[in-house]
Amino acid sequence: MTELAAPFEISLNAVSKHIRLLERARLVRRRRSGREHWLSFEPAPLDEASAWIDEQRAFWTSRLDALDALLLEEDQASVLRKKKHKTTKKGRFL
Repeated sequence: MTELAAPFEISLNAVSKHIRLLERARLVRRRRSGREHWLSFEPAPLDEASAWIDEQRAFWTSRLDALDALLLEEDQASVLRKKKHKTTKKGRFL
């Protein structure tokens, strides 16, 4: 742990707290051998999070694309109604 904390400008206690947090998140695994602590990175939780984010992105992208298409269609219909209304109005006053 001391070796791991050396490059950082925070206390050994602060580094230890960060490591414990990473352990709780299952991103780091600690193995003790006597007084030494060996840490290893576990990428599986990040892969799980990435997969969840990809699923959410696909879900919301399709929903937002559908909403965008609906709003675009509504805008186009509104423009056509305004053009038709102006033409009708113009014809009445001539």
